[in-house]
Amino acid sequence: MIINSTLIYCLIPELRKAIQGYKIHHIYTSPDYKELFFEMRGKSGEVTLYFSTHPVDCRIEIWGKKEIDQYKQSFQTTNLFSFAVGGYVQNIEQLDFDRVIKISCEKTSQFGKGEKFDLIFELTGRNSNAILTRDDGMIIDCLRRIDITQNRFRQIQTGEKYILPPAPKKRNPFSIKKEEFISLARTVHPVTDWLRGHFIGIDWLLAQKIAIESRFDLDKMISHQNEDEMEHLWRTFSQTFEKLSNHHFNFQIINNPDGKSEAISCVELSFLPEDRKIYCPNLNSAIKSFFTARLGAEKTNRELHKLSAYVNRALEKLYQREKKIEEDLRKSERAEEYKRFGELLMMNKETIKKGLISVELTDLFDPQHQILEIPLDSKLNAISNAQSYFKKYKKAKDALSIIKKRKEETEHRIIQLAEISKLLAGEVKKINLEEQKQNLIRLGFMRPTRSKIMDKRKKEFSPRRFLTKSSWEILVGKSDRENDYLTFKFANPDDLWFHAQDVPGSHVLLRRKEKKAEPSSSEIRETAQVAAYFSKARKEKKVSVVYTQAKHIRKPKGGKPGLALVQREKSILVEPRLPADNISEHE
Repeated sequence: MIINSTLIYCLIPELRKAIQGYKIHHIYTSPDYKELFFEMRGKSGEVTLYFSTHPVDCRIEIWGKKEIDQYKQSFQTTNLFSFAVGGYVQNIEQLDFDRVIKISCEKTSQFGKGEKFDLIFELTGRNSNAILTRDDGMIIDCLRRIDITQNRFRQIQTGEKYILPPAPKKRNPFSIKKEEFISLARTVHPVTDWLRGHFIGIDWLLAQKIAIESRFDLDKMISHQNEDEMEHLWRTFSQTFEKLSNHHFNFQIINNPDGKSEAISCVELSFLPEDRKIYCPNLNSAIKSFFTARLGAEKTNRELHKLSAYVNRALEKLYQREKKIEEDLRKSERAEEYKRFGELLMMNKETIKKGLISVELTDLFDPQHQILEIPLDSKLNAISNAQSYFKKYKKAKDALSIIKKRKEETEHRIIQLAEISKLLAGEVKKINLEEQKQNLIRLGFMRPTRSKIMDKRKKEFSPRRFLTKSSWEILVGKSDRENDYLTFKFANPDDLWFHAQDVPGSHVLLRRKEKKAEPSSSEIRETAQVAAYFSKARKEKKVSVVYTQAKHIRKPKGGKPGLALVQREKSILVEPRLPADNISEHE
């Protein structure tokens, strides 16, 4: 686990500074219900408490408004923890020096009475959870429900009394006494294993720091240390945690020799080279940077694996195609043999009777005049069999040039793909996956993704734009494809859609300023006039125009671009014309 009890101890002061006194305004969850956002507002503006229950990457972070705005589109509002909305954060604490954070809140009920509740975040790996409880400990809501079939001793669900996770069997390094510390050393383990095995919140880096600064041999068993050595170990141990208790922190992201982020430290690790350490101003920024890099690396590795598998499959198909081409080539190279068979049959047509399945003839084209056995179709006479061989000759000869060309193309594509496969098998740091994807698309091995196609269409999407007198936006499609995009991709469900009735014309959209804003009869009339103008009935004095909400427009199955089925429509009779004022664009 990256986030251990010691890191949570160091994070508590930062959480208090960031959100204490703030009000919970909105709560969002990821589609898989493994992540939560608590949007909060306070004297310094808006912040967001982010919580992840992913087994390996469970964590809690404070995000600014810009950060949450980037991710909010992929998250959804939720009724989970809705009781917490409107609550003010009163206090934040770590429970039992465990990986459990309790955020105590209070809000005013509809009757004016103060209601207290707690948000409890358990950062316990695969059992991570977020739980909302009343002041009396009764569970109101939780992210992951645990019933009696899953745990006989601790149920997490509405109406149950909240029980803390089982207390760690290890000792609290902040409260251990010297006598107990020394008495625990009667075991046959290396000092670093002993520190990690007996004290909660000590990871391998912190254990190494304590051991090295105590001048311990890391491979020497703890029980083999003398009294002076144990005294020195205790002094270093107690001084380390005394500094932490006085908030003397030094936050770093620790990289392995290959440059991959592998841990977060809250103390200076002087035994590590500086190029393996990235110093951070606070723990929150260290956690965010660490997991951004880690998740980014994991995503890159997944994409690399996926792309490599795709390239290898494509290579295998090319090798199979090459094998098939070789077979076709061998068959086509028999063209001269087919021609010889045909000519020999014509030379001996008088002596060959119908009904034979083969015939042996002297090969007059061979200097040694060898005997050839020529297969025959018993249903055909000699002339027809000869003509059949001549057809095979022509077909094989015509195919030969095509097959040779296919062979060259296939060999060239194998070389191209093998080069990309070699690049993907190299060092990850030097691989630009997006560049390789574009290379595969350019060479025709991959198709552009739907999102890329949609981005391209959006760039090409340039409808005519007008404004009504009251500044409502009107959009007009310029072509069948643009009509399709305007209606079925671009339009919001509640936008109003217009089209001249029973005559060809453009799709026209009246954009709502806000979801609940209703257009006036004036806006509807102006938009209908534009729809009439951009139709085949433009020269008519009066044109009937139908309109409805965009959500009531359907695309006919297999219909051509521009075709639409209209439901729940209304109609209006108008004179074709463009808005007299505030035209933003027209042709």
